[in-house]
Amino acid sequence: MIQSMETVFAGIKIDEGSKKLALGWLLLAIMSLVFAGIFAFLLATSRTPGVQSLFSSGSFIYTALVVHVVLAIVTWFLTFCGVLLSLSFSAFRNTPMKAVPLGWLGLSLAAVGTVQLILPAFLKGGDPSLNNYIPVLQSPIYYSGMIFFASGLFLTLLHSFYNAFSGKGRPMPEAVLSQVSFGMGAFGITAIIALVCFGLAYNALPPTMSPKSYFERLFWGGGHILQISNTIGMLCSWLLLARLTLGKAPIPDRAVKFFFIITVFFVLPAPMIYFKTNILSKEYKDAFTIIMEWCFSPAAFLIGVGILRSIFSRTKDAQNSSWLEPGFSALVFSMILFGCGGIIGVLIKGSDVRIPAHYHGVIGAVTMSFMGLSFYLLPLLGRKVHFPKMARIQPYLYGIGQLMFMLGLFLAGSHGVQRKTYGEAQNLDQYAKIVGMTIMGLGGFVAISGGITFLLNMLFSVFKTQGKGESVR
Repeated sequence: MIQSMETVFAGIKIDEGSKKLALGWLLLAIMSLVFAGIFAFLLATSRTPGVQSLFSSGSFIYTALVVHVVLAIVTWFLTFCGVLLSLSFSAFRNTPMKAVPLGWLGLSLAAVGTVQLILPAFLKGGDPSLNNYIPVLQSPIYYSGMIFFASGLFLTLLHSFYNAFSGKGRPMPEAVLSQVSFGMGAFGITAIIALVCFGLAYNALPPTMSPKSYFERLFWGGGHILQISNTIGMLCSWLLLARLTLGKAPIPDRAVKFFFIITVFFVLPAPMIYFKTNILSKEYKDAFTIIMEWCFSPAAFLIGVGILRSIFSRTKDAQNSSWLEPGFSALVFSMILFGCGGIIGVLIKGSDVRIPAHYHGVIGAVTMSFMGLSFYLLPLLGRKVHFPKMARIQPYLYGIGQLMFMLGLFLAGSHGVQRKTYGEAQNLDQYAKIVGMTIMGLGGFVAISGGITFLLNMLFSVFKTQGKGESVR
């Protein structure tokens, strides 16, 4: 029998400050994903044969794409990491949270910023700029939202570091909690470096550039570093999910911390790129690409191998029962998506839909890991999973849907379907293109259904139930 989640969190006495702040971040993360899903539905519909003619290649679709991307890979990722930050330097260290008002100020600014990022899509204001990493709606409200959200993140990181260094926590019986706290410290350092890169880019760029070129260069460096931060958050989730569902920590404590140190080591020189290269040069873009390639691979590969060894070393009966655990299935699907996304990335040639196939694998892996972990954090926060059976099904819907979505895009891209085209502009004039985009559309709807079941479960769990809490077993 798999050890219960209470074994991992047995020694934790979470204080009210940590609990309420973590719940606040969780609610903001959920609402970010709600709106990301709404816009994802519109985008999947606009590319699916048979219904694509309902859409044009007009500005609405591009506006929907901007808002979906910024909610799905910026606010959702960083707000869920806000949950982990709130717990890592208080509950996971067995010590009460300090300077709680500073934490709430950071959350409040991030919440205001998130609302401002969504509003321009409904107000029909701002031309979309489909640059990489953080796409932009050229609207003062959207710009203000970015500033508010970045300010909230910065204050949250300051609050986390203050708690980390303001006193020693009491020893915990579970090594994985120490690993996650250490990993979230690495997340905080890389996120601070990303914010510094954004500031240096803003200072270096000439204001006379075209909007597309300007935002592409502005967010290129810091955007790469943020992806490394998100990956660290995913690895922390992998470690917790592995311990929760496999019954033991898959990797020794010192090894995990060494992997995180190596990741930070590669990121530290990033701000110097702005002083050594011209921000308009190819060398500038290549330098950040190299940093991300080196940072992505080692820690993710080594931690992934350690978890796989733990999975395959289990008895057959234990492996079969593990598939009933939403945390286990979420962990496995997250690792598969991350691996497939990396393989597709190596096979990319040109600017076709194999590019979104690649990054949907990677970001889908992060999302899957955060979804799976959410069900196990609820009881720690005084809530219970409202629909346990739905929780067991949800990872399969999202994971299989994302795999179909990726493979469909890869097939279509291999036959020339270009990225950032919608409706009739996709030019689906070959059987392989039609099949690929049909698989993509079906996968998109399956993944969205997985997202909807997750969100419904989480909303009911947060708002409808309180008290002792129960697991999803």
